[in-house]
Formats: sequence, C-alpha cells, structure tokens
Amino acid sequence: MNWQPSKFKFVMLLLTTIGLTALYVGSCTNDDHLISVPNVEGKDLVSIKVTTPPTIDGTIDVMWENAPKLKFEAVVPDPTGDIFRGYVGNNIPSVTLRSAYDDQNIYFLAEWVDPTKSLSREPWYFDPTSNLWKQEAGAPIFIAPTRAAFYEDKIAMLWNVDNSVSGWNAATCYKSCHTGLPALDGSGRHFTNNASERIDMWHWKSVRGGVNTDQFDDQFQDNSYPNGRKSDSGAGGYSDNAQNLVITGSSPAVTVKVPKYFIPTRTNYGWIMKTEIDNGTAKQITSVDANGVLTYDGGTIDPIADVDFQRAGAGVGAKAIPGITMSPYEGSRGDITCKAVHTGSGWILEFKRALNTGDTERKDVDFSSLDDQYFGFGVFDNAQIAHAIKPNLLLKFQK
Repeated sequence: MNWQPSKFKFVMLLLTTIGLTALYVGSCTNDDHLISVPNVEGKDLVSIKVTTPPTIDGTIDVMWENAPKLKFEAVVPDPTGDIFRGYVGNNIPSVTLRSAYDDQNIYFLAEWVDPTKSLSREPWYFDPTSNLWKQEAGAPIFIAPTRAAFYEDKIAMLWNVDNSVSGWNAATCYKSCHTGLPALDGSGRHFTNNASERIDMWHWKSVRGGVNTDQFDDQFQDNSYPNGRKSDSGAGGYSDNAQNLVITGSSPAVTVKVPKYFIPTRTNYGWIMKTEIDNGTAKQITSVDANGVLTYDGGTIDPIADVDFQRAGAGVGAKAIPGITMSPYEGSRGDITCKAVHTGSGWILEFKRALNTGDTERKDVDFSSLDDQYFGFGVFDNAQIAHAIKPNLLLKFQK
C-alpha cells in the first residue's frame, strides 16, 4: 500500500487515541465518570531551575521571561444530569501557565482571561415583599425571574499522591470525577476509586482566601462516598455568615435565618475577616423584628428605609451583607501562598509551595524527586462546581 506521510500521521494519531481511551476505560472501577477524556495538544509545563525566586506579588518578574509558556484554552463540558447547567460550553479562550523551582520551593504563574471579577459570594439582601432576609444563590436561577449566580472565581489543580491513582497519566482529573449520582448524593462528585488512592487538590478561591489571606485552600481527595473532597489538616478557613433568630414578639415563635455579622458604614464588601469580628469592627446582629429590622450593639438596620440593603436590578445594593467570614488557613491547609491581581481583562496569579511539605498523611504531592508529574487544571468562572477543564498536562523539571 502506498502510504502518504499525512495519512500515516493521521493513522498513528488515531491508533494512539484509541489506545489511550482503552487504557482509561479499562482502568475505571465505576461507570459514572464524566465523559471521554479529550485530546490535549501542547501539554508540557517545563519548570525551570532558578537561584533567585520570583517575588509572590502578582507582578510578572523578569525571571519569568525565561520560563516556557504552556498555553491552552479550556471549555466547560456537558456531564449528565444538568450538573453544569448555565455554564456548558463556556470557553476560557486563553490560559497560560509557567513554572520555576529552586532547592526549597516550586513556583507557578497562571494567567487566564476573565473580564468579570467575581467577588460577591452569596451575599445577604432584604426582600421587602416577604419582609425576610435572603441570600443570593451561588448557582444560576432559571425560574422566572432568571438570575445569574452570585459566587466567586476559582481555579484548581489536581495531582497524583505517591503515584497511587491507577490510570492517572492517561486521564488525570477525570479519574475521580463521578456523575449520574442520586440527587441526594449531589449528582456529581469527586472521589477516588480505591482506598489506597489519593489526589492532592490545590483550590484557589478568590473570596475564600485567594485575595484576602493570599492563600490556596490545600485539599485532597480520597475514596469516601459520595464526596471525597476534604481539606488538609489545620485551623482557620471560612464560615457561613448566618444564624437563626426568633422574630421579636412572635407567638408562637417564628425562627428566621439572618446575617450574623455586618460592618456599619462599609459598602461593596465581599467578606468579613475574623480579625474584624475580634476587634469590634464587625458587629454581631442580636435580634430581628417582624419588619426585618435588625438590632446590633450600637444601633439598628432598617432595610425598608435603606434600600441599599435590597436588590438593585441584576445585582445587589451597596450595603449587601457578605455571606462568609474568613480567617487565614493554618497548618497543612495553608501550604500554598499566592498573590492574585485582576487586570480588568483577566487574572494574574503567582503561587508557591514547598517541594516537600513534610506531609505524613498522604495528602500532598511530593516534588522533591523532580520526577515528571501529570496534572489536571480547572477554571471556575463565577461558578460553584461548573468548570472549564484541561486534563493530561505534564509538569517537567528542567535539570
């Protein structure tokens, strides 16, 4: 047979794709994975050896010019059960990764296109129709009136701990992605397929640490059903800014959910720091009446008279109360430090972690051997779980 070079390349690519797909499907122990693993062109992220590390300040140092760029786009896939409804097909047209390392740490520079800076995560507003305090939803609302999500921007990177995950190199993050679960179990969750398998999950969350404590939420995945996602050991983190109070004078007693803390005179804020609670800047709300008036030490909030506590069209008023309180991650959970800057057209994110964190609980990937490491990358654009995915990326250390 007279083979032409172009036909030969096509056949080899086809055979390789079939082989990888067979490896992935054959290694699965569940039949509820997301979708078939897409091909990736340009997958290598080369980490260069440096003697002078970058300053983690969100500014692109000159030294980064020597680090090869891994560029790709990422698209939100369509799993079963409308899990990513409202986001399917959303495209992150440009993601750029660079990496460097020295004797102690590994460094990353991530840049991605995102013209909307999402820092309003489930804020509180007052509904004058029902006289109730409510929170905006973290996912899109499709019943009339439709309403966009109120959430945060995020990225995630998944790594294979101790090479424990079977078939990881061919599938990366798809190995722990399960869809089609019962609605009661969350419909779609991440968990590994065997008790011995562990995944290190680096989760940058803009509101929950990413731009206020300059940290990632260092997490891991095990085979706990239905949700194997857990945080590393350590104190700190975030809490819902919510409490249940009995409406003053109600009989029988009527209990409603209201914010727990707010900061008088502050506007357009997305979180309350624990230090602000401790030093008295944030005030605890102690009671609510039938008209939604809140009482705190020092005064009251009348949300009917002050419309800035109510919705404002597609958004919320300037005095909307944050949905979370936040304190720095401590211990292993705070291993990854960062600095994020939104440029108006997208995010610049610098971050670092020790090559070897000293982890003894099999929750962190160990880079100290300088061996190649396959990983998956996800971008969440104002989304709880719907993310644009780029699997099968490969970190290589320049030696």
